[in-house]
Amino acid sequence: MHVIHTERLVLRQLDLNDAEFILELLNEAAFLRFIGDKGLRTLSDARSYILKGPMDSYERHGFG
Repeated sequence: MHVIHTERLVLRQLDLNDAEFILELLNEAAFLRFIGDKGLRTLSDARSYILKGPMDSYERHGFG
């Protein structure tokens, strides 16, 4: 679902297809140092993180 769409920018909600990106992002050195280790080590972990975090928040609160 597109939240914001302009000529140069598209913001959309995360979905399970973003698992590879989330796995990489949450394991970058800077993320680990400044935000912390979320314990994601596999694509399955990343999918679960997306489902239980952003996607659940979209459903319950309308944002994530």
